[in-house]
Amino acid sequence: MIRTPQELFAHRLRTMLWVEEKLADVVLPELFEQVHAVDLGYGIERHLLETRTHVRTLRSILHLIGESGDPVESAALLGLKEEHDASLAQLDEERHEVADLAHAEAIAQTEHFEIAAYGALRSTANALGEEEIGTLLQEILEQEQHALAVAERALLQLLAEKIEA
Repeated sequence: MIRTPQELFAHRLRTMLWVEEKLADVVLPELFEQVHAVDLGYGIERHLLETRTHVRTLRSILHLIGESGDPVESAALLGLKEEHDASLAQLDEERHEVADLAHAEAIAQTEHFEIAAYGALRSTANALGEEEIGTLLQEILEQEQHALAVAERALLQLLAEKIEA
């Protein structure tokens, strides 16, 4: 049972640990294998490296606050993945550019979720007087914002190419 802001903070950190582990171990490697657009693939590859660092950073933060590093499943990420998988099941397998659009949209949706989570975590850390942790969370937040910008650029490029064709 969560009773204090500190316990809620630790719970949310463990949830984001689960998110980052799933992204690093399953989601991003699968997406990298499925995409055809070079820029999108590059963005995924780069963010996969960052995501692995996020896992280590979250584990360090949990250690710093004296909490266990046991990840907590995220219903939000499961829902985003389920929605993406359902979209892919509806696509014509021959239309790689449409699949890449679906991948870019899913990446953008996931980044928005992560940005919201890390923004709240950073604010909570600072409110709890954990400035060092707030700085670490700000670094993750900035990387997630960059990943969103890359996904949105790829999405716009794919849309422009599709419209021209």
